[in-house]
Amino acid sequence: MQCAIQRAPAARVWGLSARALGLTMLWFGAMGAFDFDVRALAGRLSGAGLPALADDAAWLSPALGALQAMIGAVLLVARPGHWRRDAALAASAFWAAGLLGLASPAAWIHEPPYAGFPVIGSGQTLLKHVGLAGLALGVFAHERGCAHGRSRALWLLWAGQLLVLVWIGLMKFTQVEAEGVAGLMRSSPLFAWLYGPLSVQGASNLIGAIELLIAAAIAAWPWWPRVADWGLRAAIATYLLTLSFLFTLPGWQPGYGFPFVGGTGQFLLKDLLLLLGAAALLRAAADRRRA
Repeated sequence: MQCAIQRAPAARVWGLSARALGLTMLWFGAMGAFDFDVRALAGRLSGAGLPALADDAAWLSPALGALQAMIGAVLLVARPGHWRRDAALAASAFWAAGLLGLASPAAWIHEPPYAGFPVIGSGQTLLKHVGLAGLALGVFAHERGCAHGRSRALWLLWAGQLLVLVWIGLMKFTQVEAEGVAGLMRSSPLFAWLYGPLSVQGASNLIGAIELLIAAAIAAWPWWPRVADWGLRAAIATYLLTLSFLFTLPGWQPGYGFPFVGGTGQFLLKDLLLLLGAAALLRAAADRRRA
């Protein structure tokens, strides 16, 4: 009875999260059959020192895409119950497995003056997998109906938010990240104006400082949820602004356009799931105050 009672307050958040996870995984999985995704996988495998597997990318990419799409389809269409529960657990394992890519040298920057860890390059998209795995785990725990599992998932969501905001926020203070971010922000009317009064590095430093301030507020979530509420709301606004780059960059795969998403588009769309993770933490903090 206790678990059933605790299901109700967050049911809407977890239900929406299940649908969003499903749509995202179905969308990303469908891209696995296209040549741009095959080439990207081959490049990642080569960079990881696995040339033999890179040669098999022509069938590995569609196979992994089919697996991802199948998990996503179940999450998207299944009603609450064991089908959604099992698909959410599979989704959590899928996103967590992606973290193995951080062991590859290709995830890090190795150009002077940088020499690998902790200066991260393409691995930035993998950092988001902690929060994505936590979101899927939360859906799984919600479908099981027990508060203990949801509590563990919320801790993982919290860690995922901090990991992304702190690490990528600190990266903003490096020259390589400042130059990369400039390509995103100069294309956006919401950010292009920064490059008048500020230099490329100065604009990046400002964004990095804001992200670190947001992370500092979210860090208070276990002890001072009211403080964390401000950080989580600011994080949601940050993720919405990041998603706007899909339309100003553009974030769609060059030569294909909407709805085809390659590495850049998928990197940006993952912020939608991080946004839902922040919403779940907000909901949990509200429930704690009410209790």
